[in-house]
Amino acid sequence: MKQGTHIVLCLIGFASLGVLLYQLSTPEVWQHVLMMGWGYVPVIGLSLVVFVHHAWIWRACFDRGEKRPRLRQLLWVQLAGEAVGNVAPASQVGKEVGKAIVLRDKMCVSRGVSSLVINKTGEMIGGVIFVIGGVVLGLQRFSWPTEVRGALIAVLALSVLGVVWMVFRQRRSPFTRFLNLMLWLRLTFLERFRDRAVEIDENLAQFYRLNRWRLVGVLGLHLLGWSLGTLEIYVILYVLGEPMPFVSVYLFHALMIVINAAFFFVPLGMGVFEGGHVFLFLMMGLDPKMGLAVGIIRRVRRLFWMQVGLTLLLIGPRGKRADEISQNDGLQQVEI
Repeated sequence: MKQGTHIVLCLIGFASLGVLLYQLSTPEVWQHVLMMGWGYVPVIGLSLVVFVHHAWIWRACFDRGEKRPRLRQLLWVQLAGEAVGNVAPASQVGKEVGKAIVLRDKMCVSRGVSSLVINKTGEMIGGVIFVIGGVVLGLQRFSWPTEVRGALIAVLALSVLGVVWMVFRQRRSPFTRFLNLMLWLRLTFLERFRDRAVEIDENLAQFYRLNRWRLVGVLGLHLLGWSLGTLEIYVILYVLGEPMPFVSVYLFHALMIVINAAFFFVPLGMGVFEGGHVFLFLMMGLDPKMGLAVGIIRRVRRLFWMQVGLTLLLIGPRGKRADEISQNDGLQQVEI
């Protein structure tokens, strides 16, 4: 059933993209895409900086009392995990699941999953703050229809409530509660994961209790990471000879985050990603064909790193399995 839903969503995404290309694809659009030329180098280089930046933040989410994995190890897991997640349904969630699957053979699962949850929480809070700034800016600069303004405000309110609820629940044994729910549903084979769930919950509670200022630092670094995404779009437009004020690019990026989050269940964001670019360019009074070109260029960048991640999975080193590292569930550095 799930596989069938995944296939249907992929087909809908491809169909949507096909409609966009049929209606807006002109020699001008493809001329912009090809015009990038060597301009793809700074775009891909900047995205590499973003990946390294995110790996560095992830490393900060490990408890300093334990031996933390190396930066290059986390970068490897991140690239490979995101490649796996991108081809799964709900790609935003699938990326984290993909990382958890990949790191299973690289480090202790309980420490790794705890750090992933903390890192994702910081990323989501930073994203909400980043989007709030962009939406406030958009409401001030553009006369959008009342329905659009109301929808944006409602989405932001729900996002804030969702993040607050998530942070609150993380301090109250979320993994153990989820496991109990699954057992109540008669999925008794999950009982063997109880010790690991309890340990993950203890790791989360300990981090939030002892590392509050480090959590603030993680949040600030994620805000910087979102800003680097804005810089990528700014560079693309500059190379295409259609520069926009950085403030306008920030607004566009913030609203694009909202669209991606709303359609998180679409595999690879196929059709939604490109359509979002076209829609926002129209809303901002810009050429929708340029929006489609920017969306295609960013899609090329995403496919490039997806290929890199899948290649790492195929030719990457074989580390020790987590089950074979120390019995006290500590982290061990793995040579890569």
